[in-house]
Amino acid sequence: METASTKPALSLSSLLEESKRLNSHLASAEIPAVSRGLPLLEAESRKLVARSARNAASASAGGGGGGAASLQLDPRAQSLLAGSGIDPDDIAAGSASAALLSAFEMLLPSYDAHVETFLAQQQELSIVNAIEESELSTLDDFDRCMTAHMQQVWEDAQKSLFDEIGQHQHQHPHSVDASVAASSASSVYFDLADDSASAKLTHPRVARYAAVVRSLNDARAAVAARSAPLQFDLLAALKTATSESSSELQSKQITQVWSLISQLASAPGSHVAGACKYLEDIFIEHVDRVVAQYPHDANVGGVPSVHRKIEGYLKVLFGRLGRVPAFLEVFNNDAIWAHMFMLYRCGYRAELLKYCLEMEDIISDSDPGFVAHLKAFIDGSPALRQSDLPVTAASLEDPYKAALYSVLGRSNVPRKAAAEVIQTTEDYLWSALVRIRDADTIASVSAARPLSSLDDLQELMLRYGPGHFDPNNTNPLLYLRVLLLCGLFEHAVDYLLQVDLFQIEAVHIAILLVHLRMLRMPDQAATDSVSVSAGYLVDDSSSSSSNSGGSGSGSGGKCRRAFDFSRMIAQYTAALPASAADDALCYLLLLTLPADSVAVDSPVAARQRASCEQAIVRTLYDGRNYAHFIGDIQPDGVRRKGFLERYLPLLGISTHEQFSQTIIRKLADRSRDEGRLADAVLLYNLGERYNTVLGVLCKQLGDLLYVYSTSGGSAIASVVETMGLEDIDGVARAVLTHYKQREHISRVLDSRAVDTCSTLLALMDFFSLHRRGAFEDALQVIEGTQLLPLSDVSESTATSVAAGQYAERVRSLDDSITRNFSLILLTAMDTLSRLYAGLKESPFLDAVKQASMIVLRKKARCLMVFAGMIQFRMPSDTYAKLNRMDVFMN
Repeated sequence: METASTKPALSLSSLLEESKRLNSHLASAEIPAVSRGLPLLEAESRKLVARSARNAASASAGGGGGGAASLQLDPRAQSLLAGSGIDPDDIAAGSASAALLSAFEMLLPSYDAHVETFLAQQQELSIVNAIEESELSTLDDFDRCMTAHMQQVWEDAQKSLFDEIGQHQHQHPHSVDASVAASSASSVYFDLADDSASAKLTHPRVARYAAVVRSLNDARAAVAARSAPLQFDLLAALKTATSESSSELQSKQITQVWSLISQLASAPGSHVAGACKYLEDIFIEHVDRVVAQYPHDANVGGVPSVHRKIEGYLKVLFGRLGRVPAFLEVFNNDAIWAHMFMLYRCGYRAELLKYCLEMEDIISDSDPGFVAHLKAFIDGSPALRQSDLPVTAASLEDPYKAALYSVLGRSNVPRKAAAEVIQTTEDYLWSALVRIRDADTIASVSAARPLSSLDDLQELMLRYGPGHFDPNNTNPLLYLRVLLLCGLFEHAVDYLLQVDLFQIEAVHIAILLVHLRMLRMPDQAATDSVSVSAGYLVDDSSSSSSNSGGSGSGSGGKCRRAFDFSRMIAQYTAALPASAADDALCYLLLLTLPADSVAVDSPVAARQRASCEQAIVRTLYDGRNYAHFIGDIQPDGVRRKGFLERYLPLLGISTHEQFSQTIIRKLADRSRDEGRLADAVLLYNLGERYNTVLGVLCKQLGDLLYVYSTSGGSAIASVVETMGLEDIDGVARAVLTHYKQREHISRVLDSRAVDTCSTLLALMDFFSLHRRGAFEDALQVIEGTQLLPLSDVSESTATSVAAGQYAERVRSLDDSITRNFSLILLTAMDTLSRLYAGLKESPFLDAVKQASMIVLRKKARCLMVFAGMIQFRMPSDTYAKLNRMDVFMN
């Protein structure tokens, strides 16, 4: 058994070391270790003593005495205070409970050994840090949002500015790289000003096309009013206008563009059929022209048949060689495969089949299954397979035979075999388009897919660009026809807009395409995201019902681009000279053109009409010729209609009330917001919003009074001129008098608005009389307004009662009066003060003078009481100024 003597000796130092090791695993940089050494124990003891002393002092003070004695002051301090007349006991009693050590907060927290105190400090520190971080995060978010908002506002302002003036990048479209030429992002500048260098060339064409647009809108308005079909041939009218402008353009090719669009629009189904028909028709014209040019070589007779024309054309074609080429298959001096290809090239499919049946014995020697294959192909009946019609390189020595096999969809025909026949741009496009048109027939008869789809052809033409088709920049319309034939209507218009000579025609081609529902237009989201430097082509993957028939018809959508028709019309309208304001309005009405082919209540129609209304309001606001466009009220009270009102059905407006809400009110609101007082009054009056007119006048009169109060009477003229308030007084008086004289107007006027306007005009007279020194007249006018307790003041009337009654009325006054009440009070008090001073300085002393001075003092005192009862805020110095003048009078 181990005794106590055998135990190891334990010292205080060893116990301290062991206790430190107990919490060594809990060490943390954030949590300070508790170290209760002698200094800490001494500090805690001192705090405990101080706390006990304060408690004892407070207890003694509560007991009624002796508290001051517990805290002795220094004798020298006692003698100093006693010499100054201060009781040292009072100082000691007041200082007993003062804790100066805790009066200041340390910059850094002092970690206390007390756990609860430490946790409280940490909690407070965490809350402070969270608040600071939240403030910093909020400031960062605010700065970021403000920067984004300012950037968006700046971009919107840029877009609006460039939409109005355009961006002219002086470059010919041929100078653009071929890969991006057709989708160039350069904007267009329309040079249509009266003083432009090309005015002699531009203005006659502008006038001709503007007359067509006005006729179109007249017809559309009549249709909208009667719900009847449109009886206006826009294509024929534009074609006539272009033919009349051919002398200015020195080009007749633009007339062919209208014929091409007509052919594309009249084709059933896809535009590809129309493109093929157009290329076949112009080839027939080419054949007829060649035969007529060389009648002796052609030798077709008087009234030649189709076959005789083809034979004559081939004679002229081969006559340049002196003989029929040896590599052609000839029977009785007739190149049979060349003959058949030309028949198919001209679109004579029935004649081709008849010719093949007549020549079946000859054709079958080299191609035994061709006639049957052709018959199945033309009839569209699935009768043969591709293997039934073998094609070898040796059998395609005749290039016309290879070309015919190629356009019939034979995928195993080498491209070089038909290269000699298909040489021109028109031949290449026809050979590609005819296979796209007959794709279903080719697939059902021969199981051979067409060599290219419409998407592939469109992508290829865009990749070539205008420089490939017109390297010398002498025929820009060739690439235009290429784009139209491929169904790239949006790219075609955008390309032609970049050719300075044909910009005007490009605008009207776009109008025609929209009228025919052949131009794809973007939705609102796509146009909002367009950069200010972008062109009219907009990426748009949506397929709007109003855009059926666009370039995406029948395609997978690889080249889907929409055309910003609204922006083009807005820029063209802005470029028109000021003398063509009526024409500009007619062009803006074309913004509703896409809505003609959809339901009246559809989103597309609503969006286009809203866009048209905004553009019209902007244009009318800039022009300010309101009487001409939206009408006027004659002196006899009869309203005269304006130019715009005949086209209101195009905007979906059927009543004058709707017209007032959609057009006139927006113009009036904008004029009011931007300080055009006369315009706002005129427009609100035209809209029969008479109370609104009075409201505008009251606001402007209130602003004018505020100018007087803030400018302190200095530089008032310049401030008024800057704010556009020059003749507000005269306008308000004339309008109010006019309204009161018209019974039908006075019946609908708001009495409160009339009283406010009359009061403001009286205040204008009051301030004017005060400035001129007519203080008695000014006092009479301000008393007549019944705004201030001045007229009913007498010796028998209680001041507070009169002031209270008038103070109650102030609550119902309009803001245009209450915001200037400080100026009204000061001017009224100054009027009383000046009248009182004049009487006081008068050398005569009689009872009337004394009575007048007493009445003025009474009015001033009532005015002071009234000012104290007003329940709204006024400048702090107002009461001081009022009091100073009141003291002077008393």
